[in-house]
Amino acid sequence: MTPLLAQCVMCFRNAEAQNAGRARALNAGIVTLLVPLLVCFVLVGWLAYRRRARTMATGGLSD
Repeated sequence: MTPLLAQCVMCFRNAEAQNAGRARALNAGIVTLLVPLLVCFVLVGWLAYRRRARTMATGGLSD
């Protein structure tokens, strides 16, 4: 069994105690929960970068 690097110690020990099929299901569940979070993180970062680039192109913030 290859442990997934995203596992915390509790998840790793739980997967280690299970058979291979259940450990794979736990790993798949962890990845499934991680993907939407990463997509949201990248989207917010991209939007912030885009807004900053647009603000800098128009001369920065004006008061």
